[in-house]
Amino acid sequence: MLTSVLTGLLLTTTVAGAAAPAPIDWTETPTELGTAVLYTTERADGAQWSVGISLEQDGEALRFHPLAAYWDGKAWRRTESSVADGRLDDLLVRSRSDVWAVGATEDPENGDRALLQRWNGMAWSRVKNPVEPVAGSSQYTAVTAAGAGVLVGEAATDADGNYQTAVRRYAGGKWTALPSAGLQHIIYLDDLEQVSPQDVWAAGIGGMARYDGKAWREVKLPIDMPTDRQFEIAQLVVRAADDIWAVGEKPSEEFWRQPLALHFDGKKWTEVAAPVRTGQFHDLEFVDGRPVAVGGDPTTQEPIVAELSGNAFVETTAPPGAGYLHGSTVVGRCLWAVGVAAPGGTVEQPYAAVGTHRSSTPKACR
Repeated sequence: MLTSVLTGLLLTTTVAGAAAPAPIDWTETPTELGTAVLYTTERADGAQWSVGISLEQDGEALRFHPLAAYWDGKAWRRTESSVADGRLDDLLVRSRSDVWAVGATEDPENGDRALLQRWNGMAWSRVKNPVEPVAGSSQYTAVTAAGAGVLVGEAATDADGNYQTAVRRYAGGKWTALPSAGLQHIIYLDDLEQVSPQDVWAAGIGGMARYDGKAWREVKLPIDMPTDRQFEIAQLVVRAADDIWAVGEKPSEEFWRQPLALHFDGKKWTEVAAPVRTGQFHDLEFVDGRPVAVGGDPTTQEPIVAELSGNAFVETTAPPGAGYLHGSTVVGRCLWAVGVAAPGGTVEQPYAAVGTHRSSTPKACR
């Protein structure tokens, strides 16, 4: 049974002049997934999934296992991945019988290897990689729909530790590599979004790039920050070609890193005011027509939930019992958030909750 907790206290950190948004009333959902971290969640066609990493203490070593779980309406149910060791970082849910997840296998001796697996409604199967690095490591970090196929983002290092970023298309059982020039300022690719085959966006640590069907070009962003440090775009949300949002973090002399929000109107990117504090946004969804970002404070592991109010993101109620929040999705008027539970021991515990605006018509979120 779900344990419902009503929270009315708002965090006090706000942007000057911005009105506080309507509180969000949260309900924690049972995970029972062991020691783990949930990195993202997505729902389509009535099927909701979350992926991440399970942690196992093996003597003095800590082993990592891919975690993929679905919500059955009452609890999260673990499924058996296509590999035993590794992690899952992103997923794409198309239907109950068509789910994709990306990450990496774990191989301490030979280097991690990129992992793409697909759920057919019964089991996961691994998709064979087009190439395997002779030395170094590789990881698929993002996946998005591309017609009947998918686009995946890859973060790799060579034998000398140099970063290499790539985007590949998988469709009809075949891999196609997009050009890599114009991408290398992104040292770790967090997200991909396709508007059309001739309009693809990529973002991550180091910046953003746009693909026009032939080549990638670096996107210059108007971010107010120290010039000698990297920023990170963790998530892109495409509502239309002239309505694109991006969230992440930017470095700060005072706060180490601050939440970052940006908006594209079809012509230019604009930085949107965000809470002035230590923290990072990891995901963004539209709830009742308003953008809501989730993330956390890496120094305290506290959750952050902020909603656009006027021209600024303002902190609102965070899920009770939550620690750092890594991902979110929206189902109707219900916002789901996943990550880890509030620190209370020596190991990570997974966390998931669902919430609605207090001003919304009461409705069960399942």
